Amino acid sequence: MKKSVDKIQRRGYLYNSGVIGIDEVGRGPLAGPVTVCAVYILDTKRVKTDIFNNTIRDSKKLTKINRNKVFQTFRKKRYFNREVIYAISSRNAIYIDKFGIQKATAVCVRSCIHKLHKLGVNTALVQINLDAGLKTGILNLKEDSFVKGDENYTEIALASILAKETRDKYMKRMSNIHTEYKWDKNVGYGTRDHLKAIKKYGVTKFHRKTYLKGFKLFEKTE
Repeated sequence: MKKSVDKIQRRGYLYNSGVIGIDEVGRGPLAGPVTVCAVYILDTKRVKTDIFNNTIRDSKKLTKINRNKVFQTFRKKRYFNREVIYAISSRNAIYIDKFGIQKATAVCVRSCIHKLHKLGVNTALVQINLDAGLKTGILNLKEDSFVKGDENYTEIALASILAKETRDKYMKRMSNIHTEYKWDKNVGYGTRDHLKAIKKYGVTKFHRKTYLKGFKLFEKTE
């Protein structure tokens, strides 16, 4: 059911202009969460110059090294003059198995919007740009979605990078617990090594059982 922002009180928002970009990562992996990032930017031209050196690149087209450089650069500047703020939301494999990837992603998007709202962004007025296939699910917001938005819009590209870096780092931490699946390399995707490990060792609570239909599933013994 769509939620409305009509009841948002006209309080003293810190940010009434600028733009919000939203993107997700992790729809397809066999393990781990889906992660969404929403980035509020007051001045996209400045961010494009300072962080992207005037060249927009989405997370999939950056090397790991360059993606991490962007991530670290942004983290150092994210509250610089309060011009750039971001929110992250994830839903784990258990949630995805229970409600489906579409709902899990949608809930993450709404969560990010509400987090930015609480941080002082007037989400009822600020333009929201999303990568194709994403919606806020909230009535009366100024939103648009774009095919290849992460290649053409600074705010979506930055959201794409922050979402991927956040999720990848989480999967690497989980890989320290379950080394057999090599999540530090495949971040949960269905690579040959990952599939072999599932067949040999079974599944964990981090695996999406609904994505593994056709497999003879058994729980990994600790």
